Amino acid sequence: MHRDVTTTVRVKLHSLTERKARLVEREYAAFQDAVHGDDEANLYSATKQQAGKVRSNKNPRSDTEQPVVLRNDCITIEHDEDTVLSSWWFKLPVYNPEKERGDSIWVPVHVPEKDTHLLTDEYIRDSELVHRDGEWYVHLVCERSVAVADEYDDVLAVDMGAKWIAVSTFFSDRDTQFHGAEVRRVREHYKQLRKSIGKAKVRSGAQVIERLGDKESRTVEHELHQVANELVARARERNAVIVFGDLTGLRFDNDKGRYVNDKTHKMPYAKMANILTYKAHLDGRECIPVDEYDTSVACWQCGSQDTSREVQGRVECHDCGLDDNGDKNGATNIGKRAVGKNIQSPLSTVGAVVAQPETQVVLEGLNGEMEPANSPDDVGLTLSEGSPRL
Repeated sequence: MHRDVTTTVRVKLHSLTERKARLVEREYAAFQDAVHGDDEANLYSATKQQAGKVRSNKNPRSDTEQPVVLRNDCITIEHDEDTVLSSWWFKLPVYNPEKERGDSIWVPVHVPEKDTHLLTDEYIRDSELVHRDGEWYVHLVCERSVAVADEYDDVLAVDMGAKWIAVSTFFSDRDTQFHGAEVRRVREHYKQLRKSIGKAKVRSGAQVIERLGDKESRTVEHELHQVANELVARARERNAVIVFGDLTGLRFDNDKGRYVNDKTHKMPYAKMANILTYKAHLDGRECIPVDEYDTSVACWQCGSQDTSREVQGRVECHDCGLDDNGDKNGATNIGKRAVGKNIQSPLSTVGAVVAQPETQVVLEGLNGEMEPANSPDDVGLTLSEGSPRL
């Protein structure tokens, strides 16, 4: 089967002539006017349509700048080794005030060597023109189809949280690793920096805090990529499908006080899920979100919800006596739910298929049973011959 993978390639504009620099600056400024309500702003017609969509969908604040959205049928990037100034050129749509109509200019760009194979018109989707630190960039969104495997030998369940950005557990033997302690440290470091700047009331404090926020965001994103690489590498070792707890709506459904809310709102769930899914698909394996409801309170061993978390990080079951790491317990329950097992009953009856129509995983239960919950006919796949998985 195939999955669409989206990659953003950042190309940098360079060596602009004065005229081209003015046209780029004018287009960017006009786009800001348009997204903030100026219907008379002169823009390239397709770009003006995109400005209207940004205004209606995002309703951006007046003190913010929005990247210029470039429609994919209006942009082109080409490679030319014979040009001395640059080997890569980008066609940028702009409004030409001299001609009083839309026009296009070719600008030289730097392209990361590792991404050159992606820059074909068939891959490029709607992209963005971004202004950062006095430089111009185009974030080219490239989408392509990649093949992912149909059958796996194990399930790697991932529980995301505040203390650890990810806790991963193999379903077959509960081999567990904890990932992302550095994310928590970085978050706390920059939080304290912002507090100290606010208390000191330093001159230009707002600008300093904004720069800190940008640096924090870049540092956290780097760490998230590292965590995703670790998870995909773990899954590759055992040919495992990756499943993770879907935390969509968590910020809106819970109000547990200022301290806990602050921790929750700063956890980069969505970004981590997107990066992990992208990297897993590139590696040729499926990555599936699973409903996380009740996975943290149910006992993985007996399925009881008569549990307590008197000590942070530990879960105790009052029915079977389980004393386990809370995140490891949650990850195991995510794995149970992924293979179609109701987490409210013991794990010993498991023998199931990942609940995804196109992904077949055969698992052996603790009592030795190897019968899948669904037949191959139900999912349109053929199980491999020989001994069952696991």
